[in-house]
Amino acid sequence: MKPIPSLLLRQCFLLLVLSVVLIGESPAQDIINDYQQFITAYNEKKYEPCVQFGIPLVKYTDHPGIQYKLAECYCQTDQLAKSLDLLGLLAGRGLPYKVEENKGFSRLYGDKRFAEYAAAFLKNRIAVNKSTVSFEINDSLLIPEGIAYDSLRQTFFIGSLARHKVIRCSGNGDCSDFVTGAASGFWMALGMKVSPDFKSLWLCSASEQDTLNGYSGLFRFEIPSGKLIQQFVMDNKKGPHLFNDLVLTGGGDIYFTDSKGGKVWRILPGSDTLTEYAAGFIYPNGIAADEENKVLFVADFTGLHMIDLVTGKRSLISHQGRTYLNGIDGLYYYKGSLIGIQDSGNQDDRVVRFYYDIKKNIITRTETLQSFRKDFIIPTTGALVNGQLHYIANAQLRSLQPDGSLTNPEKLVKPVILKLKVE
Repeated sequence: MKPIPSLLLRQCFLLLVLSVVLIGESPAQDIINDYQQFITAYNEKKYEPCVQFGIPLVKYTDHPGIQYKLAECYCQTDQLAKSLDLLGLLAGRGLPYKVEENKGFSRLYGDKRFAEYAAAFLKNRIAVNKSTVSFEINDSLLIPEGIAYDSLRQTFFIGSLARHKVIRCSGNGDCSDFVTGAASGFWMALGMKVSPDFKSLWLCSASEQDTLNGYSGLFRFEIPSGKLIQQFVMDNKKGPHLFNDLVLTGGGDIYFTDSKGGKVWRILPGSDTLTEYAAGFIYPNGIAADEENKVLFVADFTGLHMIDLVTGKRSLISHQGRTYLNGIDGLYYYKGSLIGIQDSGNQDDRVVRFYYDIKKNIITRTETLQSFRKDFIIPTTGALVNGQLHYIANAQLRSLQPDGSLTNPEKLVKPVILKLKVE
């Protein structure tokens, strides 16, 4: 899911990264502290501290949102060459920033390199529009985050953060409640998947309210009845959790990300216990599996990781300066590639397809499938259906506050599910 302050600002990393609980694990906690102070300094226009805290951040992560802000702070402290170097790097990676409208770079106006990079950013802003409307949901207060598809019954499941429920929708947008938190004991509805046998819906859920803040669970419901079959719940006594997204394998293994815990958990077929599978992530979010090659992919604050499911070996996938791999919310394996719903840390959203080499540790080609739609208001996750990605275009997460209230609910619009062909 895309984070925002607590659970809700954007997976793009912003304030949710501050909720990652890796206290005592170096360098993660130092990075979190530096990030917090970096953002505070940037927002307060204290440019020298911004540079001070930004330098160690960009050594640890090449998140474009951080690099862009640091470039601005470099410019405002008269470190113009360093500012230009970062802008050149970002322009070469396909970022679409409107540098010519950012007065934070006014000291570079008229510079030949700056003009060159501004032209490259402008070229990167050419919109790609391959999506069409699949259906709308007649509930502007839903705040949807997760979506799954039951191909047997041709039914979509969509989870609500605000209403603590999962609705079931036909392809034309006729929707009804499938399960509710009030009846089944879950909280905000996050990532979800339909089991390969079409008998179950697995749901990630988390709470951020009062004494239950940091509780999280994985819930299994029977399809089509909605009966609760199984649940795995973790409390906050040893630190908060946020079960975010999951992937189900054909063999019955379940892997899911714990964003606040910085981990990936696993449930083995027939087991009634959770097993820690991998740790040391910073806000892990999207997760996907290439079952044929026995590889797990995990997106977090630092980028995109590959885990060999046979050896357990983990590596950070390289983009070799061609693109950016941060800010991925929904992540899906498809025909030897990865499809991600992604932002750049500057509210520029896109749906993108990454192709990788035979060793799966280098991105060799990037294809933007969708960018710059007017109805994008924080797209989050999707579901692959017969070669098409159906995805939530406007989750409107920033309206949802940690206490569960909605800001300016009268301004919210109906959720839109878009679809695009990916074959």
